[in-house]
Amino acid sequence: MSSVTRPRREADFARFPSSTPIVIDNGASTFRIGYDVPRRAGDPPNPNPSEPPRISVTSWLPLCRWAGETEPRAAFRNVVQRPRHRSTGETVSIVGDTDPALMKFFDCTRSAVRSPFDDDVVYQFEYMEYILDYGFDRLGANSEVGHPILMTECECNPSFSRARMAELLFETYGVPSIAFGIDNVFSYKYNQKLGNCGEDGLAISCEHGTCHVVPPGMIGIDQAGIDEMVSISLRRLMEDESVKQRLCQSILVTGGSSLFPGMIPRLESGIRQYRPYLSPLKLVRAADPILDAWRGAAAFAASSKFGKQTFSLADYREHGENLFHRHNIVYTL
Repeated sequence: MSSVTRPRREADFARFPSSTPIVIDNGASTFRIGYDVPRRAGDPPNPNPSEPPRISVTSWLPLCRWAGETEPRAAFRNVVQRPRHRSTGETVSIVGDTDPALMKFFDCTRSAVRSPFDDDVVYQFEYMEYILDYGFDRLGANSEVGHPILMTECECNPSFSRARMAELLFETYGVPSIAFGIDNVFSYKYNQKLGNCGEDGLAISCEHGTCHVVPPGMIGIDQAGIDEMVSISLRRLMEDESVKQRLCQSILVTGGSSLFPGMIPRLESGIRQYRPYLSPLKLVRAADPILDAWRGAAAFAASSKFGKQTFSLADYREHGENLFHRHNIVYTL
């Protein structure tokens, strides 16, 4: 797994039209932010994502049907620390990774590293605001953001957490519209586009705080292992064995924890114990388990259907939190 360094501030924020969505992969471990800048067919990927896109501003709008950038502009740890300066006593806010050479000037004994997440759900929105401030600043925003936002979230994200996030983005950053989508579904759709998995299948997400591999009761906690959860998911679908066989031939494993050595063979061996003898089974790791969720979200934001699946500030003010109970995007790339 590649290390995450403190990103530099981008200089081309003002060059993007206000219709260009900003894509945020709000992971419990790492925060990733970037654009869905469209390209002409056949254009090679930008080898340096910190450089401006190699198309003119006037050509962006007619190209909104093309896929976006392949890398986020900024990535950093999704944590906040607020130490005091040793000489002045001033409290500062530090987001993401810290430079050990600079931290010697601060008293960190009374300031623990804080995360806005409890498992994969955002609860501490005071810390989330610090992280969003830093993310938008690294992107180059000076005042209001003023761009549509597509943000990833975990499965079954509570509506109150989604509502607070939308309130924060609308009221604090002047965002005109928002859409939320599940991170591992974006990863699956992106890998489907690459030909790594089929139209029907399962996604196993090995996340930062919600992946359990120890039984696979041994530590006194009654939780199922990943292989058993796959079996439970299949049983809950339907009794049609042909549907289960089709799904089992396209199981995508994504998330940073899927990079553990031997993860895929171990999962395949465990899942086979719950499947009929000699039934077809195919597990494949995502092309890039860490970045494919952001890339899938960027490809979705670049599609012509994205604007029809967002909700606007006017919708939010008219319907309030009831809007978030029925928000459910269709993941079509």
